[in-house]
Amino acid sequence: MAPPLLGIVGPTASGKSELAMAVAGRLPVEIVVADSRQVYRGMDVGTAKPSRETRASVPHHLLDLAEPGEPFTVAQWVARAREVIPEIAARGRVPLLVGGTGLYVAALVEGHDYAGQAWDPQLRARLAAALEADGLEPLVERLSTIAPHVADAIDAENPRRVLRALERVESGGGEPRRDPYPGRVSLIGLERPRTVLYRRIDERAAWLFANGLLEEVRALMNAGYGPELGPMTGHGYAEAMRYVAGESTLEESIEMTARRTRQYAKRQITWFHRQARVQWMSVGDRPADDPEVVPEALRPFEAALA
Repeated sequence: MAPPLLGIVGPTASGKSELAMAVAGRLPVEIVVADSRQVYRGMDVGTAKPSRETRASVPHHLLDLAEPGEPFTVAQWVARAREVIPEIAARGRVPLLVGGTGLYVAALVEGHDYAGQAWDPQLRARLAAALEADGLEPLVERLSTIAPHVADAIDAENPRRVLRALERVESGGGEPRRDPYPGRVSLIGLERPRTVLYRRIDERAAWLFANGLLEEVRALMNAGYGPELGPMTGHGYAEAMRYVAGESTLEESIEMTARRTRQYAKRQITWFHRQARVQWMSVGDRPADDPEVVPEALRPFEAALA
């Protein structure tokens, strides 16, 4: 029997990590991070990666799996997650899935096998040519039309991710094979009023630039990681690189980071609201580790463990 799998999902800046740490104070959990940006080494500040102190107090898994210039796929992440989860259970602990990358969560929980799909080199070449000729927007519209659930789950401003998603959808393989997680699953989603969430995103964007993002980006650039790499196109990193290059002011970089993050959060919300397994918790403007919020999160978790 597979161990029960608990999870906290939702958009960026909703408070998932704070709630996870509060839950860890009440249940014997180890955290399985479902974040497609936190898999990269050296990308800590801009991805809001848990601090060393946080990781020392509660084990976190699936961080720092690849270099920023190294390809890393959802299939690789799922394979690692399937290894880690029984190891956690063997220690008498409970796996707690935490993150906002909907494609990772769905691939693990619903069992989509992206590794089993065939790729068409000619299709890849045609899509690349269309990108060069017409730009990204028509490809995003095309993806949104034929596979809106996929379009909602990816960074639609990242050309590499849009191309790969279209390859998957149009490669002729149809829907990926499904092998759903065989154990009990309890997922809760953190929901905040849009105005509250956007304010938190704006505050986080300003905090990133004031607390090491620029230094982190300079170090990555000095190590040879440039703007052509997928991870470096993410919100925060692209804007920081433009500032370092003298192409934008600090205020413009912060505002653009906040704007792109709000757009990404909107796609995350749409994705997770389509997932029937997610039980939503409205936390308003309260901290995610508020004494009234934590017991509400624990109830479905404790029921799944009973």
